Amino acid sequence: MRAVHLMICIVFLSACVNEPCRDSVAPESVVLEVQRLEQELFDSKSSKEVEAFLDSHPDFAKFFLHADQYPTNSILADRMFGLIQNPSIDTLYQESVQAFENFDEVVGTLEEGLGRLKVYYPQTPTPRIQTAVTGLYNDLFISNEHIMIGMDFFIGENASYKPQQIPNYILTRYTTEHLAASILQFVSSQYITTSNGDEMMAEMINYGKSYYLLSKILPCTPERILIGYTEEEWEDVFENDKIIWANFVQNEWLYETNHTIKQKFLGERPNVYEIGDKCPGRIGRWLGWQIVNAYAEKTGASVTEIMSETDMNKLFTQSGYKPSGS
Repeated sequence: MRAVHLMICIVFLSACVNEPCRDSVAPESVVLEVQRLEQELFDSKSSKEVEAFLDSHPDFAKFFLHADQYPTNSILADRMFGLIQNPSIDTLYQESVQAFENFDEVVGTLEEGLGRLKVYYPQTPTPRIQTAVTGLYNDLFISNEHIMIGMDFFIGENASYKPQQIPNYILTRYTTEHLAASILQFVSSQYITTSNGDEMMAEMINYGKSYYLLSKILPCTPERILIGYTEEEWEDVFENDKIIWANFVQNEWLYETNHTIKQKFLGERPNVYEIGDKCPGRIGRWLGWQIVNAYAEKTGASVTEIMSETDMNKLFTQSGYKPSGS
């Protein structure tokens, strides 16, 4: 599985307080190794100690801090030592530690999610988790072997300092509550066989498969959180699903191949104004998810069968998808 750097989170985790858990498989036992590197780094008293830290964690230095872009680790160590002496970065550090006070809950959710994924795909790897504060340098690095987390990206709305390169409507999803689902969607994506075709419907269904699988491995996470909608947005899309569907059908967007047009409905946007001022972004992904849900219910296909289906027309036709109340 290729490693990924995440700068736009598309899925999110929230505690299931008032909503019942969905039916799912019992997870296999998974225990994740967790290394909290932030204290070790910030306890460094000199550049030499930072360099020793980098030497002790070569994968973290390479993949998260891009140490291979420096002639020597000593140069990176000098920069990192200057960073941790900055009072503003110390504020980020303290706020990050506070935000991650309940990180064990996130780890537990990751372990259960990976355990369920292993039921469907026994070859699912068990990566090691490493956390750190790097002055808003990097948010996530995910591979089969590693889950590296820049804690300072996930402090939440009350953070004193926030990354400037991320739009506010996306940044609101950067909290510790969002981590497990964001990570697990990337981990599980390697088991999804993409549907054939360049049409928007193929991409919609691919996203739909991703959310469907995520909903199965995180059955106690509200579905609106998985796609990153607020409660109001989630209610609105179902209340207006006939209008949404009519727009896609009448404008023949399902078979659109123009990338720019497709991104209006699949990409990150505050709203899809082509449908309505209150229509949330990524509405094509939501619609693809509803189609996959309908297909699963109509055909009784297993999770692995759905993930391996490549014929988008078959999946769409056999789903018999109709908006609620149709």
